[in-house]
Amino acid sequence: EIKGLRTSAAPEGYDDDPAKNPELKVYQRIAALKDLKPGTTYFYRTVVKAGGTVAQGKAYSFRTAPESGKPFSFVLLSDLQQKQQILETVAMAGRQNADFILYAGDFQNAPWKAGEWFPVAGCFIKPEEKGREWFTAMQQTTDGAKLMQHMPIFPCPGNHEADDQRIWTDKELAQDPAKKTLSIYMQLFRPLYPEQQYQRNGKHWYSADYGDLHIVSLSVFRWHPWNGYEFPGWIAFDDTDPGSPQVRWLEEDLKGKTTAYTWVVQHWHMLNRGAEVWIPMSRPMTNPDNPTKVVYPLGDNCWNVLRPLYERHGVNGVNFGHSHVYERYLINGVNYIEAATIGNNYRDEKDPIHFSGNMPVVENNQHRSFMVVSVTPEKMEARGIRASADGDSTVATGSAFDTFTVAPLK
Repeated sequence: EIKGLRTSAAPEGYDDDPAKNPELKVYQRIAALKDLKPGTTYFYRTVVKAGGTVAQGKAYSFRTAPESGKPFSFVLLSDLQQKQQILETVAMAGRQNADFILYAGDFQNAPWKAGEWFPVAGCFIKPEEKGREWFTAMQQTTDGAKLMQHMPIFPCPGNHEADDQRIWTDKELAQDPAKKTLSIYMQLFRPLYPEQQYQRNGKHWYSADYGDLHIVSLSVFRWHPWNGYEFPGWIAFDDTDPGSPQVRWLEEDLKGKTTAYTWVVQHWHMLNRGAEVWIPMSRPMTNPDNPTKVVYPLGDNCWNVLRPLYERHGVNGVNFGHSHVYERYLINGVNYIEAATIGNNYRDEKDPIHFSGNMPVVENNQHRSFMVVSVTPEKMEARGIRASADGDSTVATGSAFDTFTVAPLK
């Protein structure tokens, strides 16, 4: 049973307090398939028996990870959240013949709202969002799309995965560690988080090898509507300070990798042309000269802690989400990519550049898009794919507007 999911208190809407909405029993079935051969296509269907009733699903196929030296590809997605154009963009991503999905967080808006994950009879959903539930979008078969039924997904959590979203908007709750849990997200993706440590600074990170690629998923996110220097400041869900559990784990994991390529997925932007990155990503401390303000004595952990680790250990790509934009940076051999214009775009032309002075190598926020990355022994090739024309007859949807290649680690 996945505990914590709730239906709406009334057909007209949810109560703001999660506890005042009825719990919904939802069950997940997990099966371990053994003795599979690498690079092989298998067909399957699910069959559920309850008493004298038998429910049988459709037949689908999946392809196992290849042996070292064999080609494969993957798609970058994030930030669906029932946004207006997610169905078209995700369906196009599902027609790229990819082998797996990297998902950089923000699945829905509030994880306890069952109706944002899948259709629930009698449960409230905004009329314009009906049919855009996360699993509905990610299991489309439109025009031959193959998505979650056919391939694994390697996600990371974002701010919208926190169980109680009030920790972001209520200053008292923001300071209460007991309110900071990731239980619903971690239950949904239980095989990737066997420890099931829901609390703040629990093990919300993992790594996996797929062919010649080492995949690292981190827990790097925050969000508050108040000024970042106003007490209590902007508080990250999990620490990325030097010596924190996550950073210690990350360094040991990167030291031990043996693959030709390495890719990291996290939610919070490493770089971004926006105001949020001007608030350092580290632990806020009360300003000794003014208790209504905070300071960040450690500076920005993404720039000062994570970036040096990525450079030192040969990380090829880091993708993230959160701002719903398309930006790509190249710094000291590492590609930093926010390919997150899946359903909408939040870029403002007046947004400032990153505090480091780095500008995007490529920025495209006129159209919806996603990224496909192809991996061979000779190179890794990434393509930003235009998914919408938005009234521009000169735009060819499905075409690449950004490409780059990466050589394997020798």
